[in-house]
Amino acid sequence: MKVVLHDRTGGLAPELHEYAQRKLTRLERHFGRVAEAEVEFSEERKRSGLATSICRINLHLDGRRSPVLTARESGADAQAALDLALDKIDRQVVKLKEKRTHRKQAVSAVRIPPEEPAPARSPEPERMRVRLKPQSPAEAVEELEADGQAFHVFMDEDSGDIRIAFRRTDGSVAVIEPVLP
Repeated sequence: MKVVLHDRTGGLAPELHEYAQRKLTRLERHFGRVAEAEVEFSEERKRSGLATSICRINLHLDGRRSPVLTARESGADAQAALDLALDKIDRQVVKLKEKRTHRKQAVSAVRIPPEEPAPARSPEPERMRVRLKPQSPAEAVEELEADGQAFHVFMDEDSGDIRIAFRRTDGSVAVIEPVLP
């Protein structure tokens, strides 16, 4: 990215030029289409005699229909004005990038894409055979905690019935006792 600095005040420190260069090249991380940045520093005197620094940034982007982004800010000194203008231009770059990327992703209500046929599903769900061993509910909960699964199927050692221990969304564990009619 090319950065052009214009100093209309006549007394800016070279550190400020390096700072502006470094900060403006960081704009490319948001949007890689930044071609050139023009930064102009000027000074404005008020009737009271106080001088305020003004920073103008014009950002040129690659592309035929790309706008020129502009930010103008004033501050007590040149670095404060530059920081304010950089914040403003940064927001504009992010907004433009989001606008362009979302425009490509959205589906227009006028142009509805043709429906694709649903993928063919297998007629039966996958089956797994599990050998159940008699366990107490406490042992089943310990095994559930140990293997980190969402549920654990076991045979109750006292009654011989099938039970399911599962973890709730709040982290607690519950046991389901199926009842056949």
